[in-house]
Amino acid sequence: MVTNRAAPIDHRRRGPPEKVATAILWVAAVDVVVGLAYVRYHAASRAPVGVDFTYFLDAARNVAAGRSPYIGDKNYVYPPPMALLLAPFTHVNLEHLWKAWTALVVAAPIVGAAAFVFTRPGRPARWLRPVEFTVCGFTVLYAHYWPVGQNLHLGQSDTIVFAALMLSALAASRYRPQARGALIGVAGLVKVWPAATGLAVFQRGVQRRRQALLPLVATLLLAPLSALLFGWSGLVGFFKNVFDARQQPQLVSDSVWSAPTLLFSHSGLARPVLVSAALHLVVEASLAAWVLALLVTALQTPGVPTLCTWNVTFCIILLLPVSHRQYAIYVLPLLWWWATGALRPGPIDWREWTVIAVLALWWLNQTIAWPYNGSSPAISSIRYCIPFAADLIACTVSVIGARTVSRTTRPAGLSGPSRLGELL
Repeated sequence: MVTNRAAPIDHRRRGPPEKVATAILWVAAVDVVVGLAYVRYHAASRAPVGVDFTYFLDAARNVAAGRSPYIGDKNYVYPPPMALLLAPFTHVNLEHLWKAWTALVVAAPIVGAAAFVFTRPGRPARWLRPVEFTVCGFTVLYAHYWPVGQNLHLGQSDTIVFAALMLSALAASRYRPQARGALIGVAGLVKVWPAATGLAVFQRGVQRRRQALLPLVATLLLAPLSALLFGWSGLVGFFKNVFDARQQPQLVSDSVWSAPTLLFSHSGLARPVLVSAALHLVVEASLAAWVLALLVTALQTPGVPTLCTWNVTFCIILLLPVSHRQYAIYVLPLLWWWATGALRPGPIDWREWTVIAVLALWWLNQTIAWPYNGSSPAISSIRYCIPFAADLIACTVSVIGARTVSRTTRPAGLSGPSRLGELL
């Protein structure tokens, strides 16, 4: 009894120093992350205007002139809201507009990292959150992290969509299904395919599913309704451009459909290993079945909804007809989840380190300048397929890891990925 009484007294006495130490850690964490963000912004804002951002602006100029954003431009393959939001700023100096857009694209991952830190269940030690924020901020804003670099180079909106999906994950962790569904819908209003991440609400054991689905569907309906503002031609143009975008033969894609094409056919993008239509079909079907099995497994795995969401997102990215390398940012939280889980109290088994190591190598693979653009038939298709193979392995490891966690009842108060040594 004496020991039980003494513990809270000692804890209270350590309170103020702990708060000071935590404040110092937060200052250091923010300093590091803002510094990394500035390096990114400084380089990108001085670069030429990204080609994808010019597509956004061309569509916005059409809207400002009272025309459909899809008139005369098949490169705008996004819902109308992006063009509608940019239309009032088309008169702004292009250099200033590019810098403002770059700042927004750089700031969005910071929002996503902050959302992740407060997504985890439980009440961790105070010093953990600033450390986790630093880990998240470094991995997403590191100067050689290719997905964010390519996003900035093109002037794309992926980091903005990423922030919306991370806020959706935060809402899911706080048992706010309406906000979760609405935020996934917002992501789908910027780019079409992220709306498919709404499949995660069908995870086994999820409650109040309808309360997430209704705002999700209602938000997504704003895309065709906003297209109707420009008449039937606007609606037809929206669906036609999105449908046509499923094929981009001039680009290397990191998906189950592209890898076999590169390896076993004359794609014109890389040197095939062997030209064989039969082998192409068999490998394509096998890879698709593999990823679909992972998708079903992720949805059938009860447990933490955020972990399921990121696993489902990974599967969707691998199944997209056109899957760009910068989409890897959407599943970077999987590395955060497992790596920061190792910081929490408890023994760490070598098998958990194996999972973390695989995802760390997956992240490291994305810092290498693979020839994603400027494809050449002289380059071996194997070189192009290494990033896809890394994605497939990382997705498999994460889905199996989540399945392992779900089979064990965790002690009260323990959060994050459970120690695999305790589970296996």
